[in-house]
Amino acid sequence: MATQKLAGKRVAIITENGFEEVELTSPLKALKDAGANAQIISPQQDKVKAWDHDHWSQELPVDVQIDSANPEDYDALVVPGGVMNPDHARTNEKCVAFVKHFLDAGKPVAAICHGPQLLIETGLLKGRTMTSYPSIKTDLKNAGVNWVDKEVVVDNGLVTSRSPKDLEAFNRKMLEEIAEGVHEHA
Repeated sequence: MATQKLAGKRVAIITENGFEEVELTSPLKALKDAGANAQIISPQQDKVKAWDHDHWSQELPVDVQIDSANPEDYDALVVPGGVMNPDHARTNEKCVAFVKHFLDAGKPVAAICHGPQLLIETGLLKGRTMTSYPSIKTDLKNAGVNWVDKEVVVDNGLVTSRSPKDLEAFNRKMLEEIAEGVHEHA
């Protein structure tokens, strides 16, 4: 059944306060609709607060606090954007180590908008082809990324998109890569 193509897959969504609401809620819905067990991982204790364009929005429950999160327990990782979210998460050593595990292991990683800022901190992006929100293009290039301006880019299990307008393509490719599983290093 197509709606259950990710049954049995565990997906971590790592976030801090200030994630762009739709960049977490849309992939979360797509993952759940595909049968995945998606969990919000955060340095926050109980809830994490969304940003919606220009104002604070809803709070979502944190499933696992980063101090208790084991990346070995998950098959894939999603990193929503928002300006504040990745900027705070990239200064948290536990968040960076958590993300680094997925890239080192070749597990699927999907990051949208400003989300790739957190990936930069791993030091593992050199030679990858990615996209992002245009304002972090230079940051990614300085990390050794071949930056392209496309709605969605897939590079050996790493899925990136530019903004909420790309969510349909982002979610589709995210689901495909998670279904494929671990990717061998190129």
